[in-house]
Amino acid sequence: MKHFLLIVLCFAGLFSTVCRAQNLPQHILNYSRLPQYPPLAIATRLEGTVKLSFVLNDKGEMKDVHALSGPSELANAALEDVKSWRFSLPHDLFRTEWRYETEFVYRFSGREVEPNGTPKLTVSLDSFQHVEVVSDAVKPSANN
Repeated sequence: MKHFLLIVLCFAGLFSTVCRAQNLPQHILNYSRLPQYPPLAIATRLEGTVKLSFVLNDKGEMKDVHALSGPSELANAALEDVKSWRFSLPHDLFRTEWRYETEFVYRFSGREVEPNGTPKLTVSLDSFQHVEVVSDAVKPSANN
């Protein structure tokens, strides 16, 4: 009986170790609209980091999205972007929802364009968990 118990405990320990070491496949972001720097934030030279939490359903669609932190003007833009995301999910993992956090970093490039010019926008996506949105600033108009 002692040997049987010892074998069961060893097997349970080995199974637990294998399960913890197993890497779950990453979700693949299939669709995203191009993030934008909100025009009012460009005009007021607002920079900042927005942290969001979102839940995916078993089809890779957004079930819930909400802002955790960040300036509201930037958070609203980030929320709309994340709501557009669609994912491919790993198969046969027996989960009906997936919870993640992401952050959007909004900042200026250090370059300025004339008031009637178009600011250059650069979007960098390390993964769906970190997005950088970089824009040129607009020079203040001479009328102000």
